[in-house]
Amino acid sequence: MRWFIPTESKSINLSAKGRERNITKLQREQFDILVIGGGITGAGVARDAALRGFKTALIDKADFCSGTSSKSSKLVHGGFRYLNNLEFGLVHESLMERKILMEIAPHLVHPIHCLLPLHGHNSKPAWMIHIGLFLYDFLSFTKRIGYHKILSRNEIQNLEPLLRQDDLKKVALYYDCQADDFRLAMANLQSSALGGAVIANYVKAVDILEENGQVVGIQAMNEISSKAFPIHSRLIANATGPWCDYLRQALLKNSQHRVRTTKGIHLVIHREDLPISHTILGQAVQDGRYIFAVPWRQFVFLGTTDTDYDGDPDHIPTERSDVDYLLDAFNHYFPDANLNDDKIISTFAGLRPLTYEEGRTASSVTREYQIFEQPRNFFNIIGGKLTTYRTMAKEMVNRMTKRLEKSFDISPANPNCITDQIPLYGGDISNYSEFLDKWKKELTNQNHIDPDIAEHLIESYGSRFPDVLECLEKTSNGKERFLPGLPYTWGELDYALEHEMTMALDDFLIRRTHLFSLDRKQALDVHEEIASQLTKKLDWSEEEKQAQIERYKTKIEITRKYLK
Repeated sequence: MRWFIPTESKSINLSAKGRERNITKLQREQFDILVIGGGITGAGVARDAALRGFKTALIDKADFCSGTSSKSSKLVHGGFRYLNNLEFGLVHESLMERKILMEIAPHLVHPIHCLLPLHGHNSKPAWMIHIGLFLYDFLSFTKRIGYHKILSRNEIQNLEPLLRQDDLKKVALYYDCQADDFRLAMANLQSSALGGAVIANYVKAVDILEENGQVVGIQAMNEISSKAFPIHSRLIANATGPWCDYLRQALLKNSQHRVRTTKGIHLVIHREDLPISHTILGQAVQDGRYIFAVPWRQFVFLGTTDTDYDGDPDHIPTERSDVDYLLDAFNHYFPDANLNDDKIISTFAGLRPLTYEEGRTASSVTREYQIFEQPRNFFNIIGGKLTTYRTMAKEMVNRMTKRLEKSFDISPANPNCITDQIPLYGGDISNYSEFLDKWKKELTNQNHIDPDIAEHLIESYGSRFPDVLECLEKTSNGKERFLPGLPYTWGELDYALEHEMTMALDDFLIRRTHLFSLDRKQALDVHEEIASQLTKKLDWSEEEKQAQIERYKTKIEITRKYLK
């Protein structure tokens, strides 16, 4: 076929049947490392451990990446604002990782132009921001993706005419990156499976297994079949983020407070209502916190809040105060946009799993990560950020390697971390811009796929797009859109079922696609038809189908609480 391109390996089967096979393996096999948590950090740990040759498993009590890792600002960045806290090491590490992720996942991580407007209300003078950006460039060393510039008011009027001109002194232009956070996590999960890791979603850790006072695994619950089973592993990696303390309490009866969870909400706006072309970093007039306006396709993400949260981490509502904070902050920067509730397409909220520090404000708490072994053979990782997930995973696996060597006389087949050298699943692309241009034309001209759908397929799946295209071609309505104006097609449902372990309606609508966030009706015009297809393919009963629909509607209501 003309659309076929060579990829790094055969495709990964992560279907419902593949999940059941994996659960059988989880019950029967002895693992070196069991990762609990299928977000970006856990996925990174599983990939690293599998590439080093350890017998590796990963489970998540819900869907992969259903927590923090799919609810970020979609930025892979150095963290310019962390310079305020003198966290030079964190910024340097983040900047180095930014470039590495561009190299191992060029289809997912793209450079963007960012603007930092300097108005009279800014808490820092222009000369200090200028020095900070020099430092930002310097800390990236050889991994720099561009030099910052200071623009005049006249220059910025041409670039971003909507930006507030009153009291505008100058504007700093600098570079960072953007990524689809779920796709980045899924590529790590697929890569870990490619490396031999046994992974399964909807498997909950419910108790610890011990022998002679030593942790030897966990008792697990298959949340779909409601069947319990043991998983034996020499080491456990608790990579559950905001759920870290909950898991330690549930499994170990340890109530020590190690995690501080802060809530970050985002608003999704159509670019017709806020036509900007650069990511804009500003300081909220209410409290001086840094906020982002991030263009993505035909949308803009506005975020984010940073407030302490002690509620249920499985249900994080968008409150009226959250929305008002962001609307007020961005209406100050874009007064002619007149942003209001009617212009909000949707909202999403996540929790940051920060390290607990007494007496500090939420925004000032470090984004550095901590790893601790408590008890023996039970490793925990907290803190960090999306951009540094790979180095977090590297350090976690380094420490577990030492424990395996010391306590079990098990050495890795590959002693060094190589996750920076091997492309992620779909990332074996030498020149992404040429790749995109070539295959977008090919898909449009030869396969009669709309240009925006072609671009979406290449950007989301990289060199694995032939796997998705096969599903589009073999399905009668595979090239048809679910909804007008969005590039997601019916053929992607089959791909998600066969290659991405889609087990629930919200798995597909919220994460495998972004229909939940990018459609003003949050896919309510098509959700029942999709549920009917899933009923056939996953052998649901009518009762299960209705339960899935109600669960999905409940998640919509959580994001709309601010309207009540």
